Amino acid sequence: MNAIVLTHYGASPAWQEVPTPQPATGEVLVAVRAAAVNHVDYEKASGAMKQVFPLLFPWTPGYDFAGVITAVGAGVEGFATGDEVYGTSTRDGAYADFIRIPSGQIALKPRSLSFVEAASVPVSAETAWQVLFEHAKISAGQTVLIHGGAGAVGTYAVQFAHQAGARVLVTASAGANEALTNLGADAVIDYRTVPFETVSKSVDAVIDLVGGDTQQRSYPLVNEGGYLVSINQPVSAERAAQYRIHAIFAELEPTSAGLTQIARRIDDGQLAISLGNVYPVQQVATAWQELQGHPVAGQVRKPGRIVLQLQ
Repeated sequence: MNAIVLTHYGASPAWQEVPTPQPATGEVLVAVRAAAVNHVDYEKASGAMKQVFPLLFPWTPGYDFAGVITAVGAGVEGFATGDEVYGTSTRDGAYADFIRIPSGQIALKPRSLSFVEAASVPVSAETAWQVLFEHAKISAGQTVLIHGGAGAVGTYAVQFAHQAGARVLVTASAGANEALTNLGADAVIDYRTVPFETVSKSVDAVIDLVGGDTQQRSYPLVNEGGYLVSINQPVSAERAAQYRIHAIFAELEPTSAGLTQIARRIDDGQLAISLGNVYPVQQVATAWQELQGHPVAGQVRKPGRIVLQLQ
């Protein structure tokens, strides 16, 4: 098989032949049809995260994907050869013709989506679900402030929180106002012109998808006993204690149950996806260039998850 391989930090990603893996007990082998592009892919590749996530080279990037099961390991139940699935690898490796993955990290893909569309979903949607309901304990009647609501995770978080009956406040650029309102946001705060503290002075939870100063300014807004959940920056136990709130740094734990629930919502028309530009897997360097905000010759930037197409 072929895969995108990097041989050292800062290396150019190369599409080259590598051994085809075989599923161990509890695993399946999936022929990857499409894989999503995440910021952490190129951040790991550059060496920017090597103190936290050191890589063992040669290394193949890629987390969420969609494809077809081609082999099933011993002890696997609920899946069979030929099943169309989607999921998230916790050990990278999705930028490849095949990926070996535990069966607990995949689910049958949404029937209404193509492989390319399905690959854009797992990391963003399941992260949004877990931060809202497993960590922040959001329920009907509560108020939640979502920072970075126009991003990949944010757009799902807005939908989930709205459907749960919460009042949803979002920080984003003014240009995202209409789109986020259509997804269920009750108020969109233009972070460039309006200090969010002047609008949302008391909330039950903050979902921080931005970090930095935004997180620091958010602690005082959370009601006593409420939650501040971050996905991209460690939280402060001292500030959480000061304001008598729960502060959590959340990491995604992919599950079949979560992915199955998300697929059901998509097929029932309850959940809108956001697909950006699609590139052949051999053009991963170009996809990373776009994800970092750099212009790509001949390509119009499109909001939504960037996806690599394989087969």
